[in-house]
Amino acid sequence: MAGAQNIGEAADNPVAINVTAMVDVIFCLCIFFMCSFHFKQLQGKIDTWLPKDRGIFQGQSASQMIREEICVVLRVSPGTGETVRNLRTRPPATSDEDLMGAVLQLADGYNKAGNTTYPLVIDAAAEVPWQDVMHVMDLCKRNNIERIEFAAPERAIEN
Repeated sequence: MAGAQNIGEAADNPVAINVTAMVDVIFCLCIFFMCSFHFKQLQGKIDTWLPKDRGIFQGQSASQMIREEICVVLRVSPGTGETVRNLRTRPPATSDEDLMGAVLQLADGYNKAGNTTYPLVIDAAAEVPWQDVMHVMDLCKRNNIERIEFAAPERAIEN
C-alpha cells in the first residue's frame, strides 16, 4: 500500500502547538472573570426615600407616634347639596366651633406627647366648593395649626 498514509504522522502536522500552555492561560482567564463578576441582587433590596423630619428618627417612641390622624373630611350631602364637615372618625360637625373643638382636642394629644409638627389633612371630594375648603383652612390658621396637607383624590375603579 504505497498510497496509504497514517493519520497521525509528523508529515501531516508540520507545526507543533503546545496545547498545555494555551489551556493554562484560558483556565487563568476563566478564574479571573469568575472572581471579578458581580451578580445583581434582584430581591432583598428596596430603594426608598423616607422623610427624615418625622418618625422614630426624631427620638420619639412608638407610643408617641401612634395617634389618630387629624383629617377633616368634606363631602357634599346628596339630599341638601350642603357641605358636610367632620373628622374621619367622628360624627359631622354642626358648627365651626364644634369642628375646631374636635380638631384642637386631637392636636392637644400631639402637643402633650411633644410632637408639634403634626399635619392636618383635608380630604375634600371633587364636588365640594373651594370656598368651603378655604374656610376650613382659615379656621385652622386662626387656631395656630400651620401644617395643612391635602389628601389624594379618590379614583373610580373601572371594571
